[in-house]
Amino acid sequence: MAGTTNGTIVLQRSMKIWAVDPSKQMIKETVINYFFRFGSFPNNTNKYNSLAPLSIGAIVKETNLPNSVVLTAALKFLTEASKFSRVLGLGTTSWGAGEVSKLRQSRFFLRKAHKIAPIFDYARAIANLKTLHKLLKIHYYWPHITTQLALTIFVTDRNDSTIPNSEYILQKNLRVFCACSAYAFHDARKKLHIGKTGQVGP
Repeated sequence: MAGTTNGTIVLQRSMKIWAVDPSKQMIKETVINYFFRFGSFPNNTNKYNSLAPLSIGAIVKETNLPNSVVLTAALKFLTEASKFSRVLGLGTTSWGAGEVSKLRQSRFFLRKAHKIAPIFDYARAIANLKTLHKLLKIHYYWPHITTQLALTIFVTDRNDSTIPNSEYILQKNLRVFCACSAYAFHDARKKLHIGKTGQVGP
């Protein structure tokens, strides 16, 4: 539910309570968080759906933000996210030589992902990415950068104790954002023994 206190929008939907400053960044985070956790932007071909009035209306109702503000933030996100996914989907990323180069390249794209969709703890994600690379090295297995990004954000989100189980980032939204197929995502999880909770098991 949402309300206002001294001009500050307070968004509460059990997962978190945000004191949303009227700044563009906080509005962006609020709108995109709702998109990823409670909405659905992929279509049948795993591309981004066009914005529907019902989607905008749902966010307006939950956040108590003006319709024009939500629409502007949503359109900007979809434009940036579509470009990001398209670049990732080209599969032209050059890894370079050595483990340091691989990690540096992965961090570059993770930073880009967080800038477009600041819906996960970036510091934790970097730590999880480093752990993921150690795990990949042990298994002699290096999936595409798209899969690495999806796994890193997935694990970071699932291990955030402030987010209830029912309000995690929707996997279909995450996979489309990272240009990662369902097969690649679940195959990597299986090979690396990453469970539904985001923990590595036996």
